[in-house]
Amino acid sequence: MWRNYIKIAFRNIWKAKQVTFVNIVGLSVAIATALLLCMTVYKEFSFDRFHEKGDRIFGIYKDVRTAEKVTPMNNTPHPLAPAIKAEIPGVKEVVRLVKNGVAVRTTGEQQAINTTYTDPSFFSIFTFPLLKGETRLGLTDIVLSETTAKNLFGTADVVGKQMELKLGDIWKPFTVTGVLADAPENSSVIFSSIVRLENKSDYAESKDNWFSFSLETFVELQPGTSPETVERASKVLLEKYYGEDIARQKNAGATPGAYGEYQLLGLIPMKELHFSPNSNLGGEKKGLVLMLLFIAGFLLFIASINFVNLTLARSFTRAREVGMRKVMGAEKWQLSLQLWGEAFLLFVFALLVGGLTAFLLLPAYNSLFRSGVSFSLLLEPKFIGGIILTLLVVTAFAGGYPAALMARASTLLVLKGKMTTGRKNYFRNSLIVTQFVFSCLLIIATLIAWRQMNYLRNKPLGYNTSEVISVPVGAKENGAALLERLRSDLKGQPGILSITGANTNFGRGIDGSMSTSIISWQDGGKDMQSHWQGVSTDYVQTMSLQLTGGRDFSAALASDSNSLIINEQMARQFGPGKGHVGFRFRMDDQVADATVYTIIGIVKDYHYQSLHNTIEPLTLHLLGPDQRPSYIFVRVAPGELVASMDKLAASWKRVAPETPFIGSFVNENTERQYRAEATLMRVFISGGVLTIIISCMGLFAMAMLIIGQRTREIGIRKVLGASAAGVATLISRDFLVLVGIAILIASPLAWVLMRQWLKEFAYRTDIHWSIFVMAGGMAMLVAALTVSFQSVRAALMNPVKSLRTE
Repeated sequence: MWRNYIKIAFRNIWKAKQVTFVNIVGLSVAIATALLLCMTVYKEFSFDRFHEKGDRIFGIYKDVRTAEKVTPMNNTPHPLAPAIKAEIPGVKEVVRLVKNGVAVRTTGEQQAINTTYTDPSFFSIFTFPLLKGETRLGLTDIVLSETTAKNLFGTADVVGKQMELKLGDIWKPFTVTGVLADAPENSSVIFSSIVRLENKSDYAESKDNWFSFSLETFVELQPGTSPETVERASKVLLEKYYGEDIARQKNAGATPGAYGEYQLLGLIPMKELHFSPNSNLGGEKKGLVLMLLFIAGFLLFIASINFVNLTLARSFTRAREVGMRKVMGAEKWQLSLQLWGEAFLLFVFALLVGGLTAFLLLPAYNSLFRSGVSFSLLLEPKFIGGIILTLLVVTAFAGGYPAALMARASTLLVLKGKMTTGRKNYFRNSLIVTQFVFSCLLIIATLIAWRQMNYLRNKPLGYNTSEVISVPVGAKENGAALLERLRSDLKGQPGILSITGANTNFGRGIDGSMSTSIISWQDGGKDMQSHWQGVSTDYVQTMSLQLTGGRDFSAALASDSNSLIINEQMARQFGPGKGHVGFRFRMDDQVADATVYTIIGIVKDYHYQSLHNTIEPLTLHLLGPDQRPSYIFVRVAPGELVASMDKLAASWKRVAPETPFIGSFVNENTERQYRAEATLMRVFISGGVLTIIISCMGLFAMAMLIIGQRTREIGIRKVLGASAAGVATLISRDFLVLVGIAILIASPLAWVLMRQWLKEFAYRTDIHWSIFVMAGGMAMLVAALTVSFQSVRAALMNPVKSLRTE
């Protein structure tokens, strides 16, 4: 019996070649895409879950309350960690860490690596396997990752070897005590080399400074201690060390929190760190990752609808066979098993084709979406379980539902073959509508995302982006000295207009960096807060900032070391009578010998952050002798962009031969900061195209089956005088009505979802009605073209032949 069932299944599959082809192609494409997207989602949600103490590790941030809002501060000061361990019960260990580039020497050759400055507790809190040596971390000890050890020494067997690190302007010797396995790709904590925090050049001045926020801090809690207990206890600790700040917050009308606090330490579970907005170590947006999962589900669902619909339609064309089996005594379970077996074989074959397709497309997928996933993820038990569950559910539904319908029907009707999928088949029609709802959703989302990305690219930012080159200084060079060497080397060169430096970049550079610094102070009892950026002379000129008053910094005036240039938002924050050119103030008006700053210039507001954020108060100060620029900006002539980039690269090679040149135009950097949105748009486009293709394949095959069942009707209509155009319109109308219903359902859903997405941007485009008209027109046109081929073919058929056949 089983051999007979399998033989019949293969015969029926082969007999319906067109339906089989549509089923296999649609399912395999959906499966391949879903596998790739689900592997990406799985990887993103696996971040930081390998630490043995992961349930007890938490990242620390500080919430500061004002009358209007709660401001989270992701970075923490140096003395906070020892205070937490000493004064908050339930905290077992605390670790601080900060990363920075540093120059190293091993055998006389100078190289640059990233160094993590941290505490010895790093090794007891986090789980990174030790390959060689030990995790001893004295003041002159260094622990390397395996890759860094091989890059520096050519081997991982480096325990006991000597190397030098350039800390500030001093070369300091270190001994390699251990080699750790490289941090896995799904780790938020990444390291190349590890040294004690005390080795950081500014440690001495920062170790007791509660107002220097520059570190990441993590705690390991005692078993049984809840994070809420630590958060509640942090209120007392912060009142002890930030009492004056808290008093000023109260006077300014700040609203207390649930514990009556004005400042509080928040704890982020290690497993949520990757998606937390209150962490500097995270970065990926959870919404984007969930969108990948939804699109994977959409595609698989749409392909499964095709599979179910076509299997259902095809099964009714075999009504006589089923009726004969019932007359011969076949049981319901036997009919169901036969149809389910055919569906199972088709799905398994599509799964194999889809898996092979995903494997072949994986390198291109990783390159396009920067996902870094590996096919080995498919061996995870959760993946295998999900695939098996999907296989059973879809095939059981596709095979079992048609069998159940025919088993309940009258044997005589089934035997006569009178069971059809007529125009009033609400279940089939609802599945088609559902398909096109998802397709239209993705089309509309794509158009809105594309419109927003164009808005971001074309909105004037208030500074020169297309004619300014940004170059990271790197760890090997003294930024101030390199800036002067470049100025001297490029002086008088045609196409080079001006050069300056700064400690922060615009957008996200090729080095991947993107940072800012915020300071707070009191001015006459008023809370003040500003982004604080160090710049070199000629900054305003190089970046083409618009001065509304005052002047740029001048190297000829020594007094400019205590001078400031502010933006219009900062001037407004000072209030009436203050914040003008020539205004003088102290950061701490309670200290008589505090530095007196003078405003020498006011620039028109410009978007120094991404367009996710509104323009906030900004203060520019002149970098001092000990404050070196991390980035150099070179403004070039408009018509000589490529030639000027080549000149700068050649000059860089002359003045900094040991540091690679990784320059980029500022407009490239500003676009790079929207890479999550760009990735989302690519996902929308890819998902939209695939859903439309799969939906239309199903529509094509469905039209073919249904038109085949209406052959007699079409012949009679033509004999009675119906034109070919009228018949084609009649057949197409039923399908296009379904697509129209889908458009009406999808449009308000897309409006709500995309309106929520656009709220992430302080500056955004509007959702214009033309987008919905365009998306609906596209969906209707594609559906019409899909159905019309079969409709016209049926309408042109010889009615005599049709009626004779029937």
